Amino acid sequence: MALTPDTLLAGPRARRLCHSSPRFSDQAPVTLYLVEDGFGWETAHSRRLRIPGAPRICEIHTAQDWAALCRRFPLEVTGEKRHDWYRTTGRSGRWVIPDWHAVARQYDGVHLSVAGYLSAAGRAIDIDIDAETASVIAGWNPGETWWLTAGPGLGTELTHWQLEESLHWRQVESCAQDEYPPAG
Repeated sequence: MALTPDTLLAGPRARRLCHSSPRFSDQAPVTLYLVEDGFGWETAHSRRLRIPGAPRICEIHTAQDWAALCRRFPLEVTGEKRHDWYRTTGRSGRWVIPDWHAVARQYDGVHLSVAGYLSAAGRAIDIDIDAETASVIAGWNPGETWWLTAGPGLGTELTHWQLEESLHWRQVESCAQDEYPPAG
């Protein structure tokens, strides 16, 4: 299981967090094309977010940006991620990720740029707390922003997308019931 803000904040009364991405010139969300660990979806839907005011966004463009976020808001996850991240990186030691509850007190959202994803995702990032501590960016899509506060709201209109044989996403009137993410 990837540790993303929605899984870390999950609890008996937790709400599902919004995540967003920019759009290409054809209005298709970037995450239709740039998705980590896709499951072969052929249909999808999207909704516009309403973002009030000027949100406080933490920008992650480099491994050093991620390390700084982990140093400032560390949450140890060694017990949960040791085996997965060892298999991915070959590194043994202590593992941390940002404590999303603490991050949400300072920022409304965290944006992982495409460059940040390509340069850092899936590899061990030294956190410089001590020689034993590292982190991994996992469970994020390139260019994605996770919204940690209640600020953004989902629009009501769904836009449906169909993957064509040419691997181009085309906007359509409606999709099958098993689209990603579920419309409910």
